[in-house]
Amino acid sequence: MTDIQQPYPDVLGMFAAERLTVEGVLHCAIGVHPAAAPLDQPLELLALLQNLTDQPLPVRLTIRIPVRDAQGNLLNFFTPKPKLGITLAGGDCGLMRIPLTPQLPTPASKRYGVRVGVTASAPPEFKQIRPLAGGEPPRQLALSPARQTALREIAFGAKQSVEGQIDVAFNVLPGQPALELTNPQPRYEPLWTVKELQQDQQQINAMAGQALTFARAIDHSQVHAFLLEHVQNVFTDAGHALYPGEAAAIAKPLTYVVAGGLEREEAFSLAEGRWFVRLCRLMIDDPTVIQSLDATLTQLFTAIVQDAVLVSFHIVHQDTGVDFGDAQEQADYASKLVAALEGKGQVSLEHIYVPLALAGVLLNAQRKLPGENPWHTLVALQAARDVRINEIGDEFSEVFGILNDLIAGAEKLLREMRVPRD
Repeated sequence: MTDIQQPYPDVLGMFAAERLTVEGVLHCAIGVHPAAAPLDQPLELLALLQNLTDQPLPVRLTIRIPVRDAQGNLLNFFTPKPKLGITLAGGDCGLMRIPLTPQLPTPASKRYGVRVGVTASAPPEFKQIRPLAGGEPPRQLALSPARQTALREIAFGAKQSVEGQIDVAFNVLPGQPALELTNPQPRYEPLWTVKELQQDQQQINAMAGQALTFARAIDHSQVHAFLLEHVQNVFTDAGHALYPGEAAAIAKPLTYVVAGGLEREEAFSLAEGRWFVRLCRLMIDDPTVIQSLDATLTQLFTAIVQDAVLVSFHIVHQDTGVDFGDAQEQADYASKLVAALEGKGQVSLEHIYVPLALAGVLLNAQRKLPGENPWHTLVALQAARDVRINEIGDEFSEVFGILNDLIAGAEKLLREMRVPRD
């Protein structure tokens, strides 16, 4: 087996619940520590910066400081460098620490705010190595556990009252000005570099043989029922309950990628599958995790969804010729669906049908389970389609047109296979 292709991790997502994406090449979130400080005692603006490309990335930060409060009082916040520049190495993630000191005549008050403008210059040529919506957390970090805990306690955010500028708020406490002033300077702290990825890669490659034995022993009849139920539960929890026909159709490509589909489809491989990489990582942490298949599938689920989306785009395009965008656009779409299922976004009707339910129609006959009648699956999906049309009208007519053509082809195949309707 070839070396496992470990994706670049989403380091920023370990510490920030939201992020600003800049020009498709940078993730950023801003926090402040401590959240309150007296006069002449510096606090720090903390800029989490994550390079989404494989090339050096110039980043510029501009600290926009108010000069008066809402009552017209003069404010004085000092930072030694209101404009900062840094170049992140390819794939790196780090923390820019920017001192900010409240000084006289600033009155003690709550919820002072500054804005941090963030810009980045995309390299002339680059490969996007992280999805826009985030991804897997890192296994290795250049931080102690205590330092990681301290960063998790900071409220990093990406709210904007002005586009491209992140708002951050803090309090100024009452007290006497300090007799001696300190003069801290901005500094950059690396959180993750490619070195950590290489160490992680070695561990995953060492575990790949055991994981491969487990993965290749999985049969679709072992996993389909669980995935069908889990699909219904996860979409419901994400705020978009499925009709039975939709759940049945979506479960087909999920079952397919777990039970050998990644090795059957051209341009895919198990070594590059997100669910297989996650399996290796789980087994590194606990080799006994595979003793319960259902528990393992639960932890692998969103990675299975990500693989299923990419394979589904491929097989639907092959059958219909429909253009679903380039590989990066498809990967970003898959990542956004995964993020939504993990509670970090909104699931839409499009996510149900494009491409998962569409692919489920194409896989209907070959992913047939013992005791299942694939005719009934098609009937249930058509019933769901009719209800959705009543709910939204013609808004989704193009997708449902593709669906109708695929269903007609699937029915023809079942007749040719002489599959009885009842």
